[in-house]
This record gives sequence, structure tokens and C-alpha cells, in this order.
Amino acid sequence: MLATIRRSSVISLFALAQAVSPLALAAVPAKYKPDAVAPSTPDTVERGFISYQTPPILHVKDGSTVLINTVSHGGLTEDPVAFFAKADIPAKDVLPDAIAIAKATKAGKWASDAGFGGHVLTGPIYIDGAEPGDLLEVRILKVTPRTYYGVNGVGPGGVAPKVLTERDQKVIKFDTKRGVMLFAKGVEPKMRPFMGIMAVAPSPEVGKVGSRAPGPFGGNMDFRRLTAGSTLYLPVFNKGALFVTGDSHAGQGDGEVSGNANESSMAPLLQFIVHKGEGKAMHFPWAEDAENYYILGMDPVLDKAADSAVTETIHWLHDKKGMSLSDAYHLCSVGVDFSVSQAVDQNLIIYGAIPKATFTKKTPYWATAAAPKAKKG
Repeated sequence: MLATIRRSSVISLFALAQAVSPLALAAVPAKYKPDAVAPSTPDTVERGFISYQTPPILHVKDGSTVLINTVSHGGLTEDPVAFFAKADIPAKDVLPDAIAIAKATKAGKWASDAGFGGHVLTGPIYIDGAEPGDLLEVRILKVTPRTYYGVNGVGPGGVAPKVLTERDQKVIKFDTKRGVMLFAKGVEPKMRPFMGIMAVAPSPEVGKVGSRAPGPFGGNMDFRRLTAGSTLYLPVFNKGALFVTGDSHAGQGDGEVSGNANESSMAPLLQFIVHKGEGKAMHFPWAEDAENYYILGMDPVLDKAADSAVTETIHWLHDKKGMSLSDAYHLCSVGVDFSVSQAVDQNLIIYGAIPKATFTKKTPYWATAAAPKAKKG
């Protein structure tokens, strides 16, 4: 294997399969072969913050593919077995790593970081060759559920804080074969598994940040378009990039209006590719899939987030497609859809979706070709 896990050895797929229950190990697509597996244990996760000072749990080469078995904070109470038992989920179906992290939390492992939040973040992963000013391309090859259930909370918060006066937690099971959430009898929203948080460590000047608010480093973007087959581009601020992920969702609507989604543990299979010097001019992450380019803007005020998103989209069209600024603004108004990614995470996100069909010159995209190959060199 390529590296070492913090305070333990890198775990091969075979060894991990022997160590945990079949439910806890997500299936790996046959056409992709991970170079490494990152587990979530009290030694390989942090709760509620992202920092350049967190020691890497894994070192991988540029171009490597990593399977990351993440744990959701949804239902991660002092006793997750008791919490999920109320929804008729047996103890054997509660992830052992979730139980271990809950016990470590109760024992005070992250007591000094209690003010930051509750997200469970696996990492950092150190990507060899990544340096400040580079761009980290993250290909989302697959996002596989590790369980058959998730949790959504509502109450006096979110976008409509006056509707309810008490908190309510709803355990939502799903049918992975049909790809739907079993919300209620006759109500089956489509599953759209994705990682709510994908980030590199902020610069040393920024320091340690809470995981609730996203920023130029990525983070809690809750951007539902980052499903399997999509690509996220992040600017790099530290050697190795120091990538973390967590806050996985079985499904979420644009806006994430209650303040959370169907919070459920997922195993993303990601490929990391470094582009030298290409992150220097980036203000925020951007993304793409086979159908669209997605340009993100952020600000604590929604109107200003819209300004940010449109401005970023104009400059992206100018820089990437060679348009004048005026033509780019024209196109934003007549051919780009702007939507709210999330309106609840302190630094709000609006994004522009630019259809690739808009451009007669087509650009090859990895997800519509054969299985990805590791970058040479």
C-alpha cells in the first residue's frame, strides 16, 4: 500500500472485510480498484473542525484512488444503538465505527473542540506533490451507502424557524436497490448520495476553522450535485493539500432548508489529481459533471452570495471559454441557471449551472469514458 494510517497500518480491502461486518464495508465498483482504504475510527477522524495542523492519516501518490469509509453525525448520540432502536433498527445494523466514535466523544476526546460543531471528518489525506497554489481535482467515482437509513432533523431553525417550536428527528430508511428513500407510505424521494463536506485544509494564516461554514477551501458546501460521476476542483493552501471529508447524505434538496439532509454514513471512492499552479487565481471551488459546469459563490448574506456566484461565473466564462466580460454576463442572464446550494450554513452558497450543450466545441470528460487511469509522472 501507499502509506500509513495514523497510529495503525494502511488497511487493505481484504483485511478491512475481515475486520468489520459486511454492512460496514461498502461495496467497491468492479471497474475501480482503490489504491488505499481510509477507515473512520477515533484515531482517524476529527469532530467539527478543519486544520492544517491535524496530522495526515494517509499519504497517497498523485492520481491515486481512495475508498473512505465515513461516519455520519446523524444519530451519533451518546448511545447510537438506543437512538436507532427507536426506529426499529437492530443493534447489529449500527456501524461499529459509529459506536466507537460516539464512545470517544462521550469520553471527552474532542471536549476542547466542543465549540466547533459535531461533523465527523475523516482525514486529512496527504496527496504527494500538492503545494500551495496548485489545484486539486477530486473525481467522485462512487458514493456507496454503508447503511440503509439516515436522519433528518427539523425544528425552530433552518430557513423557516418559526414554523415549529420543538425539534423532531426523523429516521428515514431507504431502498438502495431501487434508489429511493422510504420517507412515508407513497412518498419515495430519489436517493442522491453525496458528501456534504469535502475540503482541503485552510492556509496557516486562516488557521483552524469550524466545519459548519464553507469557504475557499471547500468544506460544508452541501452541494447536492457532487454525486458519483462529478468532479470537484479545490485550491490548495498547504503541502499535501490535506483533504478531509464527511457529512454524507443519502439525499438533499437545493437549499438544505431545515439545516440538514438525510444524514447517513457513506463510502466515497475518490481519485485525487494535482494540477500544478492552477489554483492561484481561484476564489472558490467549482465543479462539473457530464451535463454542466457548476460555479459557486459564497457570502453570509444571500443577496451577496448571488452577486458572488454571478461574478464568479462571468469570470469563469471569460477565463475558461474566452468570452468578453459583457458576453459572459449576457450568457449568465439568458443561458445559466442560478440556484441555492445551501441557505443555512453561515456562509451561504449560490451556484450557476452552465450547460455543456451550450458550447459547440465539446470537451472530453472522464465519467463518460472508460475507467479512470492514474496520472503519469
